[in-house]
Amino acid sequence: MPKFSTDRPGGAPPGSPPTSPESLSRSATVWLAQHLLDREEGGVHRAAPSVGGPPITGRKHLSDQSAAVLALADNAPQELPVALRGLYALLDRDGLPGFSELADRSWRAQPTGRPRTLRHQFHAAAALLVGSLHTADQVARVRALDLLNRCLSTCVNGVFPSRVSQEWRQTVDGTPSPLTTASALRALAIADALGEPDVDTEQLPQMVVFLNRHVRERPSPGGDPRIALAMAHAARLLDSAEHIDAAHRVLDMTVRHFSRRHDTGGISAIDTAYLLLAGSVLRSRGHDDRGATAVSRAAIGRLADHRHGGFHTVLAPTGVTPTVKYAQAQSALAGALCATSALPISRQGWPADDHDE
Repeated sequence: MPKFSTDRPGGAPPGSPPTSPESLSRSATVWLAQHLLDREEGGVHRAAPSVGGPPITGRKHLSDQSAAVLALADNAPQELPVALRGLYALLDRDGLPGFSELADRSWRAQPTGRPRTLRHQFHAAAALLVGSLHTADQVARVRALDLLNRCLSTCVNGVFPSRVSQEWRQTVDGTPSPLTTASALRALAIADALGEPDVDTEQLPQMVVFLNRHVRERPSPGGDPRIALAMAHAARLLDSAEHIDAAHRVLDMTVRHFSRRHDTGGISAIDTAYLLLAGSVLRSRGHDDRGATAVSRAAIGRLADHRHGGFHTVLAPTGVTPTVKYAQAQSALAGALCATSALPISRQGWPADDHDE
């Protein structure tokens, strides 16, 4: 793991801009720590000016806190306690399961009675589980596993609703949600990587069937990097030729769609992170990534801010500088690039001469 340092903007060494996954991950991590961590109240702010400086204060979102915990746990564990304060602050204070999803800067939930969005709850449960491992907090581990299994219990024949009531007694939005299924698969993959045995995986095969059907029935030929990542995780968890082929089909579609969007500028940092992770998951098992790393790397080169550090959230038109950077973009790319750099050089899909000594 590269040493974390905030000595230079972006964490980049003197000279040419960073190009290896390690240095790019460090750039996003440093920007997150310097400009977005809320060292007074805990957690992370949603955004800050692109050039750096005081953050844009306001409401805090569960999705930002979860992403920051996952990124800092691997990239800068000494900064993790600040991020975890934000995640802990959103744990429901009325004894109800799960997390509040929106709060003011001082962590007052806004509004009360808000339904639980299952994909956000899955992400937060996974982040809490990772955080509990790093801090040896067994209470947090039990709460994370309880929430993860509670979310999984809402699945029927591989299909999740979008939202449930705050009390978890009824479905608020029963529309089948492919993105919730994708979030569930990612959470299961994280729990598996941590060696957690107490997670209900009974409906894992049905989840994959549902996502496969969703992809085949889409009216648009475009792919979604979040679903591509979920199918890559499924291929690793189920470890069969059939599921590897299914992951490749989804990834082929996504890479083609992503390549077309690259020319129009319609690529976000978060989409790039998911696609890079999908390629890394397959490469970790020795499988072809179908060009995901190469396409992601081209997008990363355009999203990186080599002057101020970190990454822009979306590609801007030529000559236009985005005015803000968002916490989720820095966190997502820091985590994805860290996962890539953790692979053996032969499986990274990154040119060997791009690596820092």
